[in-house]
Amino acid sequence: MAKYRIYQNTNDKSNGFGKYYARKKSQGMIDLNGLISHMVGHNSAFSEGTISGVLRDMVGCVRELAYEGYSVKIDNLGIFFVSMKSKGVDDANKFNAQSDITSKWRAMPTGDTSGRAIGITRAGGALLTWKEDDNYTSPRTKTAGGTTVDEG
Repeated sequence: MAKYRIYQNTNDKSNGFGKYYARKKSQGMIDLNGLISHMVGHNSAFSEGTISGVLRDMVGCVRELAYEGYSVKIDNLGIFFVSMKSKGVDDANKFNAQSDITSKWRAMPTGDTSGRAIGITRAGGALLTWKEDDNYTSPRTKTAGGTTVDEG
């Protein structure tokens, strides 16, 4: 279940000044080892070593292909690629790739990223349930229950 916290916009230069908004409560970061452990916990037919090897090889191959200029699509997850931006120069002979180009890793969701494609569902067919975090002082006078949102 995903959690959120309600906050009030205190930026007096914003059109939303004084209004209340929800912000996702992060549960932290899961690294590759954490993902491997999570997958092993799903009673996979594959060993931890096999899962680890496949995922680590995948990471290396995605990086290699992106550095060669490919976009790598992992169905129902995202398209991974490297983008570039360059500075303008007055003289083409003075263009220097090392100093005039910057690049960033990018990912763009693709396919069915709602969870249906990999069989993640909850009771009643809802895919994502939002619940207000219990561990903060809510600006509400009463806490409402969780809100179910179908992301599909």
